[in-house]
Amino acid sequence: MPKKYHIHTKPTPLNLEYLFKFRIVRGDNCINCGKCTKVCIYEAHKRRTDDPRRMAEPNTVVCRNCFRCIQECPRGALEKSIRRDFSSAGGAFWKPDMLLSLWKQAEDGRVPVSGAGYRGPFTGSGFDSMWTDMSEIVRPTRDGIHGREYINTSVDLGRRLSHLVFDEEGRLLSEVPHAVDIPIPVLFEVPEAGLEANVRIALVKAAAEIGTCIVMSAGEISDGLAGYAGNIIPRLVPAEIGTYRSNIEAARLVAIGHSRSLVSDFPRIAEEVGRISRALIIVRVLADRDVEETVVRLALGGAGIIHIVADWCGREMGSYAGSRRALKDIIRSVHARLVEKGIRDEVTLIASGGIAMAEHVPKAMLCGADLTAVDTPLLVAVGARIHEEPEERLILPAELAGIPVAALAQRMVNLMGAWHSQILEVMGAMGIREARRLRGESGRAIFFEEVDKDTFGRLFRSREAVGT
Repeated sequence: MPKKYHIHTKPTPLNLEYLFKFRIVRGDNCINCGKCTKVCIYEAHKRRTDDPRRMAEPNTVVCRNCFRCIQECPRGALEKSIRRDFSSAGGAFWKPDMLLSLWKQAEDGRVPVSGAGYRGPFTGSGFDSMWTDMSEIVRPTRDGIHGREYINTSVDLGRRLSHLVFDEEGRLLSEVPHAVDIPIPVLFEVPEAGLEANVRIALVKAAAEIGTCIVMSAGEISDGLAGYAGNIIPRLVPAEIGTYRSNIEAARLVAIGHSRSLVSDFPRIAEEVGRISRALIIVRVLADRDVEETVVRLALGGAGIIHIVADWCGREMGSYAGSRRALKDIIRSVHARLVEKGIRDEVTLIASGGIAMAEHVPKAMLCGADLTAVDTPLLVAVGARIHEEPEERLILPAELAGIPVAALAQRMVNLMGAWHSQILEVMGAMGIREARRLRGESGRAIFFEEVDKDTFGRLFRSREAVGT
């Protein structure tokens, strides 16, 4: 059995004022009995160090909303409310609870828990309208993050052969294409928005620590990052290939932006890159209304790795009169078209945009992606706040420039450690031992839209027919 892949997490608090959901107030009628210290397993309540006879102010940061302190206080001296700045953060997609969960996972690398359990809706838009099949849950000693059986989360990037050719004596004639293997189905991306140098370096160091790769503009790759060349994917346009020759020489993968002429020019571009190095080419395609046709044309034209890029809320790019499709629906549609053309197994599909939680990774793969790419959650891990209304904004804390690279990188590693544990739990509960087997297994998922249509569609159609 191969050695288990493990992400080494370490508690890494940041002295930043972040979003915290609850505000706990200790009233004047507190008798300092200490009952709250005994019932709170999260240590939100402690006695004062300077005067142990009196209770300290509650530590809201560690509160998990179990309500034990409220229920057990003999004088009803504790009052809990939701903080105003928490309610005003995020938006329809990046909900405040999601931001807080990412922050806490980056703090210690643990799977998030809530003392009061889940009290939200069981369906919504995008990936929230999709449930995974957990019917294979068996013994906890066998499956999941604590199991004895090996669950492999590694994936391959590269073009694949649809068939093998042998000669009359059984010798392989087909040339097996080169592939790049990463141990977790998540790539990093450096957002195009300006970042402090220490944040960019931390992103690269974190990617190298967990064994994945990071997509960043070729112009941002400094000499100080030379030791991480194997983990950096330079992002450029075809006209920049000669300019960034040294970056391409050192890279295993190169990301090139799609243009109208790229399909016809791809063989020439691949040859130009091939003269410099063996780096595989990733073609970045915007998730617009024509994405299915674009991906098929690129695949037929020789592209082996295609990256579908949605907006940061996981929606279709562009402005349309109708509603924009969610990333999960785009992936399913692209996957189906490639299957229809008989070339799905020849192409690696990367999906990004709105990959905000650990569960989104296996869900995107069930829809048809081979792996995902993330950027925004990594910035939330180091203190970024998000506001979708009245305009979409991502705000980084002013103190970020003064935080050591090692601390920022460790928080990103912690986040991925928590995500990896959750991916293992999902795979174990589904009875899937290889991440590669997740791809396109939509039969192992339940989609709300399809259930709703099957259950109520015929009934409502009949009523409409009667009304007419």
